[in-house]
Amino acid sequence: MDPLAQLVNSSLRCADSTLDPRTEFAAGRLVRLRRGFYVPTSTWLDAAPHERFHAAVAAYARARPGAVFCGETAVFLHGLPVVKVPPFIDIAVPSTARLGTRPSTFAVRGGSEAGRRALKAPPPPVRRHRHDLTDVQDVGEFHTIPLITALTEILATGRFARALTVADGILRASTAESLLELPELVSEMGQIRHGSHRRRAELVASLARAGAESPGESVSRALMHLFGFPEPVLQREHRDGQGLVGRTDFAWDVAPDPVGEFDGWGKYFQQELTGGEDPREVMRREKRRENRLLALGHPVLRWNWADLERPEAFRARLIEGGLRPSSSRLLVERSRLLAEKSA
Repeated sequence: MDPLAQLVNSSLRCADSTLDPRTEFAAGRLVRLRRGFYVPTSTWLDAAPHERFHAAVAAYARARPGAVFCGETAVFLHGLPVVKVPPFIDIAVPSTARLGTRPSTFAVRGGSEAGRRALKAPPPPVRRHRHDLTDVQDVGEFHTIPLITALTEILATGRFARALTVADGILRASTAESLLELPELVSEMGQIRHGSHRRRAELVASLARAGAESPGESVSRALMHLFGFPEPVLQREHRDGQGLVGRTDFAWDVAPDPVGEFDGWGKYFQQELTGGEDPREVMRREKRRENRLLALGHPVLRWNWADLERPEAFRARLIEGGLRPSSSRLLVERSRLLAEKSA
C-alpha cells in the first residue's frame, strides 16, 4: 500500500483512538519521517522508492504548511520523470539563513528485523536553497517554484545525467523539436547570472531528445555523451522479410551497425507495462526479436541499471560492440562543462 495513504499525523489523532503513534513507534511498528509524522514499518518496506519519497515530501509539507519545493523535488511533484527518486528533498527559502543540507529526521525504534531493514531505506535529506518566492505554483497540496524555474536550475547545476533526464522528459511532453524552441525557457536561461552555468544549461537543453522514452535511456545517453561516443538514432524501426521487427532504443550509423537496448526490468515484470502478460512469454518474444535483428546484421548491445551505475563497465560494453569514442578538443571541453555540477 502507498505509504502516503497511511501517513499518520500524531497531532490529529482521534481522542477515542486506542493507538498512540508514539507507543507504536517505540515498539518498532511505525517509522518516523519527521517529528509527529509516522508510517507503518511494514508499509514503508513494501513501498516503491518513489512512493517513499512522495510520503516524505508530504510529511514535510504537512509539518511546515507553506513550504515551497524546488529543484528535482518540484519536477517530481509536477509528474515529470527523474532518475529513480530525487537525491534530496529540495526546499526553496527566501533568505540565506541555514542553507544547504539539514540533518535527517528519519528514525526507527525497536530491534526487529523489519526495523533494521527500514533503517537501510531512509528518505533523502532536506536541502535548502535561496529563491525568490514571489511566484509560487500549487500542485495538489504542495507548493513549488515555477516549473520553468526548477527546470532551468537543474539544467544549470544538476548532475548531467539527472539534468538530461529532466530535459528529455520536458521535451517529450511538449510539441517542440528542441527545448531551445521554447521562448519561456530561453528567457529563463538568459537570466542565469553565472556565465558557466548559463552555458551549461543551454548545452544540456540542446542535447535533449524526445526519443529518449525513459530515465534509463536518458542516463544511457548522458554517459554516451560524456565518453564521446557517436550520438545514436533513437527509436529506429527495423524491418525484415516478415515485416516490422520493432524499434530499438538506440541505433548507430557506423560499422558494424550495432543497436542498443536499455533493459529496465519493468518491461518484463510490471503489469502496467506487460498488460498482465506472463513475463516468460515477454522474454521469449524479446529473444525472437533479437534473433531477427542479428539476422539483419545488427549486433545487439544490452544493459540495465546495474551497468549504468558502473560507467567504465558500460563504456567497455559499447566498445566491445564496435563503437569508438572520440577524443577531440571540442568534445573534451564539452565533457568538462557537462561534468560540472553543484555540490
